[in-house]
Amino acid sequence: RIGLMTYPLYLIHNVVGAAILGALMRAGVPYLLSVVIVAATMIAASWLIAIEAEPRIRLLLDHTVFRYRLKAA
Repeated sequence: RIGLMTYPLYLIHNVVGAAILGALMRAGVPYLLSVVIVAATMIAASWLIAIEAEPRIRLLLDHTVFRYRLKAA
């Protein structure tokens, strides 16, 4: 399951992580503590995406878009 987390982490870490880091820094949270908070948050968010969101999206796509794909001969 850890392997499933890598792509969501790759997708969200830069923009979302930077936004959270900036917000924490502006709020006066020390840099190293902010980095730890952001890292933990990004890992938790990528786990939630991999475990909860992706299977539901895949199921939805299987029942809609991919339902009409051509079957291999």
